[in-house]
Amino acid sequence: MSSERLPLLSFRLESEELTGIDTLAKFLGCSRSEAARRALRVGLPLARAGHSIDVRRLILLLEYTQAAVDLIVHREHGDLAPGLEQVAHQRMEEFHAPR
Repeated sequence: MSSERLPLLSFRLESEELTGIDTLAKFLGCSRSEAARRALRVGLPLARAGHSIDVRRLILLLEYTQAAVDLIVHREHGDLAPGLEQVAHQRMEEFHAPR
């Protein structure tokens, strides 16, 4: 971040929201303000598009899909299955590593 002062935005949060921001800041090793900015950067495009995310449902769908694909791959292409995890790890580093 540059040394210029950023515009100030001030608003109140519910205690659970503030706890969430503080937990995120601790996890990321950054300030409360930076944690809030990161959360805003993720959530703002969704809100702007009129979307919301049910995180529990999203995780369930991901796990269901993973289980189904795992079953199919092991049944139909058992010889390829061991290498897929390594490919997945490489893609995680390439496309999802923290920036």
